[in-house]
Amino acid sequence: MRSFYTFVQAPEEAISTWLDSVAQRTPNTRQWIYPSPDKRGLYIELADELYDELEPETKRSLLDHFKGEQPRSICVDVSRHYSAEHEVKAFAAAILHQFGGVAMDDESDHCWTIDEIEADRMVQGRRFFGRPGAA
Repeated sequence: MRSFYTFVQAPEEAISTWLDSVAQRTPNTRQWIYPSPDKRGLYIELADELYDELEPETKRSLLDHFKGEQPRSICVDVSRHYSAEHEVKAFAAAILHQFGGVAMDDESDHCWTIDEIEADRMVQGRRFFGRPGAA
């Protein structure tokens, strides 16, 4: 399983309502499957406790981005058995368009903006979600 995370400044209810509109909620949980249960690629969960596990410099970077406010954390796990490159980029772009914020992948501590993700920009030799750049 690989993961990426989005950090947004929005109430949990607004995030949940939006997720309900784009993904299938797992009953009685704060978890969703995207794009749908029959095409399981992304497993989404509201994960505010994730913030507490971040390195201090990553927390500072997020606090700078969110003007001193702690953002809400959304964890997205991606099955390695499913080619989800399109879904990863589409979901990250959609949630950042909806709420603003940034995304991080499990390959670096870079806070990816919507512009960087959509432009397929390389930062530190990688694209969002750890896709290597051209040599």
